[in-house]
Amino acid sequence: MKPKACIILPTYNEKENINLILDALIKEFQTIENFEMEILVVDDNSPDKTWEIVKEYSEKHSNIHLLLRKKKSGLGSAYIEGINLAIDKLKADFVFNMDADLSHDPKLISQMLKYGQEYDLIIGSRYIKGGGFANWPWYRKLISKGANLFGVIFLGLNVKDISSGFRCYSKEIINRTDLSKIESKGYAFLEELLFHCIKNGAKVKEIPLIFVDRTKGETKLNKKEMINFFLTIIRLRRKYGKA
Repeated sequence: MKPKACIILPTYNEKENINLILDALIKEFQTIENFEMEILVVDDNSPDKTWEIVKEYSEKHSNIHLLLRKKKSGLGSAYIEGINLAIDKLKADFVFNMDADLSHDPKLISQMLKYGQEYDLIIGSRYIKGGGFANWPWYRKLISKGANLFGVIFLGLNVKDISSGFRCYSKEIINRTDLSKIESKGYAFLEELLFHCIKNGAKVKEIPLIFVDRTKGETKLNKKEMINFFLTIIRLRRKYGKA
């Protein structure tokens, strides 16, 4: 039996993008022979009815699943529910974090799975050779790089890109990591889960990612999320020390 990998896509008002990313994933899956591929969309009851489009896809494709939540409850809680469902019910051996706005190239999935034979956690990294940004202004790059560097130094992480939203986790490292310890509900979930995985002995591999900013829809990253990032880094250091 082939091992199974599940791409988790959290969505909220992604009607303009969801069919594009689902079509791209379906196409990419045709090139992946050694894994059984699944998609799990976790939608927070999007007012634009994103979930209706996903439901239509799920009726045509047995490997596309919809987890429809009652209200907008944050990226972190969406991923935790998605990860638990993917491993417990879909029996996934690998789970992916991935944005639904076409910021992450599906063509990297097969490369991540290849490294999954040796590593517990594979990260699409913007801050290693070959990685970067396709269409960000200089000031956004500066803010992102500065925040990332702060987190790396403050938590003692041997990772170049701690806030990347494109990752592949093995079932083993998720099972060794107590997700109930994660307090972040928003974007800071990414740094917090990474920290706990590394604390639990995760072997990490970074591969180059060219991040492409969304061209449709609105970003959910705001000032509140940025403040929570710094508060989360400080909380983790005070509570657990360095990685």
